[in-house]
Amino acid sequence: MNQDSKIHILFTSDIHGHILPIEYSDNSKTDYGLSKIITMIKAYDKSKTIILDLGDILQGSPLMYFHQLNREKYSNPAARIFNIINYDYFIPGNHDFNYGKNYLDDFINQISAKTLCQNIYKGEDLAFKNGYDILEMPQGIKVLTIGITTKYIPNWENPTNIEDLIFKDTVSETKKIVDKYKGEVDLIIAAYHGGFERDILTGEAFVKDTGENQGYRIFEEIPEIDVLLTGHQHREIIQKKGNRIVVQPGANGMFLGNVDVTFDNSKKIKEVEGKLIPAKLYDEDPRPKEILKEIEANNQLFLDEIIGEVVEGDLEVKDAFKARLEKHAIVDFINNIQLDATGAMLSATSLANQVSGFKKHITIRDVLSTYVYSNTLVVVEIAGLNLRKYLEKCAEYFIVKDGIITYNPRFSYPKVEHYNYDMIAGIDYVFDLQKPFGKRVKSVKYKGKEVKDTDLFTLALNNYRANGGGDFEMLRNLRIVREIPFDVAELMIEYIRKQHYLHIKTRNNIKLLK
Repeated sequence: MNQDSKIHILFTSDIHGHILPIEYSDNSKTDYGLSKIITMIKAYDKSKTIILDLGDILQGSPLMYFHQLNREKYSNPAARIFNIINYDYFIPGNHDFNYGKNYLDDFINQISAKTLCQNIYKGEDLAFKNGYDILEMPQGIKVLTIGITTKYIPNWENPTNIEDLIFKDTVSETKKIVDKYKGEVDLIIAAYHGGFERDILTGEAFVKDTGENQGYRIFEEIPEIDVLLTGHQHREIIQKKGNRIVVQPGANGMFLGNVDVTFDNSKKIKEVEGKLIPAKLYDEDPRPKEILKEIEANNQLFLDEIIGEVVEGDLEVKDAFKARLEKHAIVDFINNIQLDATGAMLSATSLANQVSGFKKHITIRDVLSTYVYSNTLVVVEIAGLNLRKYLEKCAEYFIVKDGIITYNPRFSYPKVEHYNYDMIAGIDYVFDLQKPFGKRVKSVKYKGKEVKDTDLFTLALNNYRANGGGDFEMLRNLRIVREIPFDVAELMIEYIRKQHYLHIKTRNNIKLLK
């Protein structure tokens, strides 16, 4: 090398099926998605560029839901667009397991990108064949890329979707590869589907350190890592420490993450620069719309099928926070469907961060825009003591500020997690919001009688929560009474089809004292 040389690292994460710039709840146009990412990437010289996706591509949009129902008929739409972009590497995310390991494997087999995951094993072998790769760039620059995925997946995922898989610690697995190759390569990239438990610069704790997010430890304990690419938390992050950098590009294809690394003539890192490029500044590439024309047309027909009618009551959500504060009728509606499907004594559900509810004529589109997750149902046995602990955790969602009840900012930062406030049907309960966390549950009654610690109930809830997802530790390892192997959204669709004419009656069984 006789002069400085620069390589570009481009990456996406947490696309969640947002391929075309469409808001499926009303078919309005958006200013994000993979079709815009293609336009952004075209400006770069591929010979000097490494392109990665850090997972959570397969779940999160009605298009991908439709595809997984019709996977035998159509090739995977995300895979087809991945191959246009010409990704070098794919690192699986936690939501990529939601439709089962076979669905993920089919996607991997359809993409030209090499899948990297160093910390997920099947027996003694890596579950995805490759954990890392070394790429030689122009001027002989050697780049080591290590793929790692949050080890916390067993705490959320349906066990049948991850059967026989072993999720090892991301820090130790990454360090093992770094120790093997440091000194032999010129640049080390860790591509991590996970986020940060602490602030990179200050060390201040963001969240409870459960092992879900280990980005801080990876960066601090393995100083040989030059570039740490992250995802999972849907945050927009660029932070530098000397000539080292961490980046996270938000979600849904709103930004393309970009790191430029300049090397001097001895192949030493001279400068590292990072930026997030907004998709809204670019036009969409026309190819995805053309390539996906058939599946998208049939998806739209599927979404527009009218399956029921609200003849009494109101199921449309106009204010998501108010829907939690005052327990909107849609909450009771979902809980009643879960009770109907399981025969449980109690039912718990939450609302997605963004939720539309149903207008008078209900379509499949409305259901998928209201219940956006690919959860199945589990019935567990819960004692009164654990039920109270569960409610105490839910009560942390609210705070009182200047005499007004609002939500705890912890549910919006570092990650938006309003879906971690559950509302439970079958009991009447009171939260005293003037009390400290852990001591807010003033009363819990079942059929008019105060619940005792030793009382036993059957509780229907989704598999994510039943596995303790959202740090609901008191729900983990409860005795499973029954499992319902269907998506909650599918149960809702079939219930509405069967009833068709819906008479919605609700009452607020949750009282908040301020």
